[in-house]
Amino acid sequence: MIFHRTHLCLGLLCVCAWIPGCKDKDEIKVYRVSKPETQQGDAPENGEMRGQMGFPMSADAPVAPPSQVTGNPPQNWEAQPLSSMRQASYLVKGDNGAIADISLVTLAGPAGGDLDNVNRWLSQLGRPAITGEQLGQMARHVTSPLGEVTVVDLEGLPQGADAAKDGRIVAGIVSGDSGTFFFKMRGNAALVESQKAAFIQWIGTVRLAGPFHP
Repeated sequence: MIFHRTHLCLGLLCVCAWIPGCKDKDEIKVYRVSKPETQQGDAPENGEMRGQMGFPMSADAPVAPPSQVTGNPPQNWEAQPLSSMRQASYLVKGDNGAIADISLVTLAGPAGGDLDNVNRWLSQLGRPAITGEQLGQMARHVTSPLGEVTVVDLEGLPQGADAAKDGRIVAGIVSGDSGTFFFKMRGNAALVESQKAAFIQWIGTVRLAGPFHP
């Protein structure tokens, strides 16, 4: 009887000693690993391809290297910083906070053609696309040192847009061996109208100051 009790006690002791060991082995420990914070500037910038004023180009359009141009802008156009795509950049201000953004963007190659780019501009103003026949009826042509520029005048205010800064686009396209040049003025509709004649006159003065390497 004493023999059985002794073995029983020893067995219980073994079981008690074994249970904590199992618990330690079976227990799953979860560690929380902090995700590294994104450093400012880690994400690539879209730059001019994004374009606050919206440029007439597709995301995969080839970008031409910088090439200086010369021209005779009006004195009331305020020069703005240039970029690898903007060969000319101006801001004109009107009454009650009205503004218009003016630019000359250069791209290598045909850059999509006139109709595709005009329809892209229309979409920026919340307007439907047009046909090639309609484009022929609405476009005018301006002679410039860069070639014959196709000019369009488009109106429309996108949903939620600020009428002081948007509502009209007057733009021109010319393509040649040197690439494609986009003249664009976008901003308050009345201000753009008041600057339209000066804009078209400026187009006629713009020329390359050096060789263009697409």
